Amino acid sequence: MRSGNGNHKTRTSASEYGVIWSQYINDSLSCCILRHFLYWVEDKEIKEVLTLALELSESHLKSIKHFLKNDDYPVPLGFTEEDVNVNAPRLFTDTFMLVYINIMAIHGMTRYTGALGTSTKQDYMDYFTECTSQTMDLYKKSTTILLQKGILSKAPVLNNHQQVDFIKKQSFLTGWLGDRRPINSVEISGTYLNLQKTMAKMVLELGFRQVSRSKEVRHFMDRGRQVCQKHFDLLSSMLKEDHLSVPRTFETEVTDSLAPPFSDKLMLYHIVTLLSSAIGYYGEALAVSQRRDMAAVYFRMMTEIGVLAEDGMNLLIKNGWVEQPPGATDYDHLKNQK
Repeated sequence: MRSGNGNHKTRTSASEYGVIWSQYINDSLSCCILRHFLYWVEDKEIKEVLTLALELSESHLKSIKHFLKNDDYPVPLGFTEEDVNVNAPRLFTDTFMLVYINIMAIHGMTRYTGALGTSTKQDYMDYFTECTSQTMDLYKKSTTILLQKGILSKAPVLNNHQQVDFIKKQSFLTGWLGDRRPINSVEISGTYLNLQKTMAKMVLELGFRQVSRSKEVRHFMDRGRQVCQKHFDLLSSMLKEDHLSVPRTFETEVTDSLAPPFSDKLMLYHIVTLLSSAIGYYGEALAVSQRRDMAAVYFRMMTEIGVLAEDGMNLLIKNGWVEQPPGATDYDHLKNQK
């Protein structure tokens, strides 16, 4: 891409490079999972959504290869056919496949809008705008089918006797001692979203633990599920104490198959990245929590899941399963090479 005078080629920034590099890794992972899902899915409507999701991931990989080759950057390895066995028996039911796509679409919308905010080159801005629009469409279609099939649990509904009012007492912020005010709608939004995302991780951890060949990976999946179950219970209590509903869980949508459809590398990487992204979602909920006790819970959960994600990353590194992201030039190292 050239600047206004037509004589200078605008270089891709480190932010833009880092975002598409990470997107390539994630979309190559998605392709592996979706190919296995599509091999086994039976419901016609769910199959259409899975097909759309796979088409989007494959088109993203082509676009990213074009960006990288145009700037003479190497294309990462990512995840390949070696990381998926489509012939392995299904690990999840059609129901969870659809739930999974819905949750991943939420992740995608967050990533792409964030990527757009770090881009300055026109072609990158156009690309991430398109990705955002595509993922919004995927979310809407998956949500519609979830609702039609009665699978999706809607967030709680408040009574209609609301009035415009202003906070009058400092006690609005308290929550440690004495009477606590009920949870408000802003806090419900963050709590419910994190419940849905935590539920999805719990199902994946249960299924991945069941088929993993590595004892260390199985142990990590056990740890992850215990932490996520604890967090699910904490988040649920925030709603239940005010007699509000919580989303349904989907552990029963894991089959009894013991044959791994995915490599240990893929399964561990997937959970670690979901745990890492959860820190950000917890942080957003923390930022809008106006009761101190709720803010403290989110802060504690961020710490716990951060430790778990770091342990998972160390296990990935130990097994040589993590590609190194592009980095700045180590000039001190170059100087020592003389």
